Amino acid sequence: MAINREVHTLQQFQSYETRKNDKTMGKNYKLVVCILFYTMVIYSTKVHNEFMEILLDASAIMAVIVDEPESEIVIYHTKDAIIVSPNMVSFEIANGITKMLKKKLIDTQEKMIRIIESFEKIPVRTIEVDLKKSLEIAWRYNIYAYDAFYLEAAGRLNIPLLTFDGGMRRIGKELGITVLGGYDAGI
Repeated sequence: MAINREVHTLQQFQSYETRKNDKTMGKNYKLVVCILFYTMVIYSTKVHNEFMEILLDASAIMAVIVDEPESEIVIYHTKDAIIVSPNMVSFEIANGITKMLKKKLIDTQEKMIRIIESFEKIPVRTIEVDLKKSLEIAWRYNIYAYDAFYLEAAGRLNIPLLTFDGGMRRIGKELGITVLGGYDAGI
């Protein structure tokens, strides 16, 4: 709702801005503009605190940094969102890059460095994971700990998980997590 108020306030501000030279506004013009400006700042602050958080796994991040077709889905879902990921995501990204190297998808060290530099430019809020609960998920579903970290964090924080991993999508849904992404997601 705050977003709608901010848009409404911005529209009001633009409306007053266009009437800048209107004589009927008189001396009150500057006061009105100042009030609207501060209102926008207040609502903007509220909106930033209310931005949706989305937990991205390595597959979603890799889609963006290596410019896969799925990157459009990631960009669509994360526009105006706070990107969250477990604190080990950088290790998994680095591992994914070396997998590409072994598969001969990266042919120079410079490309490898450019890819990791692209990752480092993404504003990701990293979070701790609950190792015990993650391992319980890993045991229950017979999955890797890395996958369980994403599922545990998304479930605990009650935020959507964006992944292109079919197994994680299925398990996430079973755990009651809102799952975005996947090849059937579309924009």
